[in-house]
Amino acid sequence: MIGKTITYLGPEGSYSEIAAEKAAKILGYDNFKPMAQSSIIKVIETVDKHNEFIGVIPIENSIEGVVRETVDTLIKTTSRVTITQEIIIPISHCLISKSNNLSNIDKIISYTQGLAQCQNFISKNFDNIELLSAPSTSEAVKQLSDLPENYAAIGSYKAAEVYELNILARDINDEKDNLTRFVCLSSYLPKPTGNDKTSIAVSLCNQPGSLVNVLLAFKENNLNLSYIESRPSKKIFGEYTFFIDFDGHIEDDNVQKTIGKIAPFVNLYRFLGSYPKCSTRVKVMDKSQ
Repeated sequence: MIGKTITYLGPEGSYSEIAAEKAAKILGYDNFKPMAQSSIIKVIETVDKHNEFIGVIPIENSIEGVVRETVDTLIKTTSRVTITQEIIIPISHCLISKSNNLSNIDKIISYTQGLAQCQNFISKNFDNIELLSAPSTSEAVKQLSDLPENYAAIGSYKAAEVYELNILARDINDEKDNLTRFVCLSSYLPKPTGNDKTSIAVSLCNQPGSLVNVLLAFKENNLNLSYIESRPSKKIFGEYTFFIDFDGHIEDDNVQKTIGKIAPFVNLYRFLGSYPKCSTRVKVMDKSQ
């Protein structure tokens, strides 16, 4: 299959681009058209406007947890946009700069999660360092082109290659088993495979036992919850929306029974997608190693 447009969190050299390339292989798109976006919100908005497009964005990191911008935006966007695939990518951060010398660096720029994932390396190698945030790790590396040599960025080896910059240190993340789960977004529902995951968002009615009753509905129908996260509803202070992942497909009988059972206890329900579970991580190789 050819000619599919895949939009992702850019710019070039991002981990999302790596995930997009892997998604294209999984989905059988031999010659896809890449379309980088400056933010997660813009990726989701683009998929919402173009039913034939596929979006690729990060949703969860094994160290830092859920990507809040992704979850919050998915919850409030239209029901046309759903998760259709998940891909797990190992994250190996590099310190990148115009400079060849680590001692020249007094400012480091990166995505907030990138900075958080490399705190041990930063504190060990720098006494007085200014940390600056960027919309993504690859955007941080791209910005180095217009910055002096005392700046460095935390990003992927691919970003260093794309922007022809020096790698001062490799594999600098504090936790070496650092994984990010990316999801593909589209406007179709994948068929059940027998090894699926479903994502939903719910806000609970303001009455005693609502959360317990929702959780019991999953237990009674033998559905395993693999992830649950509460997010502020951003409507009423103290009101929360729960993002839930569980095993099964929306077309499964026990899933349908569960959705019906929780209906009296929620005032918001958003189906976010049913899709094949990723059983293995994708191996990403640094060509220079």
